[in-house]
Amino acid sequence: MIKKILLATCALILVIAGAGYLAIDFNKQAMYQLATDLGAKEAGLVAKELKVKGHNVHYLENGLKDTKPTLLMVHGFGAFKENWIRMAIELKDDFHMVSIDLPGHGDSDYFADSDYDIDQQVAAIHEFAQQVIGRPFYMTGNSMGGAITALYSATYPKDILASVLLDPGHITDVESEFHMHLRNGVNPLIVENSDQFRTMVAFAMSQPPPMPWFIADVSTQKMAERKHKNDKIWIDITQNQRYDFKKMLGNITSPTTIAWGKEDRVLHYKNAYIFQHLIKNSTVEIMDNVGHAPMIEVPKLAANLMRQMLAK
Repeated sequence: MIKKILLATCALILVIAGAGYLAIDFNKQAMYQLATDLGAKEAGLVAKELKVKGHNVHYLENGLKDTKPTLLMVHGFGAFKENWIRMAIELKDDFHMVSIDLPGHGDSDYFADSDYDIDQQVAAIHEFAQQVIGRPFYMTGNSMGGAITALYSATYPKDILASVLLDPGHITDVESEFHMHLRNGVNPLIVENSDQFRTMVAFAMSQPPPMPWFIADVSTQKMAERKHKNDKIWIDITQNQRYDFKKMLGNITSPTTIAWGKEDRVLHYKNAYIFQHLIKNSTVEIMDNVGHAPMIEVPKLAANLMRQMLAK
């Protein structure tokens, strides 16, 4: 009899503990979504989606299309449209803003048999821009998104009024600490647990913003769930390119700002001068005490770069 009572008590404890864990997990997901929604609301951004090249593509857009010039914002590898919210808050009265989840990233569709190299992303963005923007626009991108912005500007020069490349990828003549990790078989940008996530944030950013526990937990979970996707996308963007990226940069005709965090450990800031040499009508801005993600680390400074782009 006592044994039965003990077993029943243990079972009840396990049920309560399990329910408690599910409640905590649900609550942190809800808190994460609430925090994201509040940030987007403060920036005036609304979540939308449409079909692009067979993918359901998700994006954020404010309501200033008919009153302000358009700024299209493109995230980096393994990132997502919400990365731009902190900067977008600073620019909510200056631009009609559009932040896209690239195909294969964020909430947009991922298909294992699709190619996610940057030339394919450029083609997808062109179709997206025709549907959503429909006129020449300003463009900015970070890391891989910076390389996409540059290649887009080279491929569709009439579409782009001016651009800001934030720590752009695809030119690594000057190697960084990141490349030493890659040679050792470790990619710090692909994570699957909380320790790796914390290491990635510290590695990528010199001035990471405050991050509540539920943001860190849910971010880790999201990145772990898409590790296999990031593994595949990494191969797509680093192997078997069908284009000459450096040569293409010579086709850019619009004013281009190459802005780089001096403390970037993912991509060395001295590569900015190689971009400048290859892109006509370009200028370099090196940001002290900033890492790989200026729009997250120093959103006011990044926003000022966008306003300066308008002046050009």
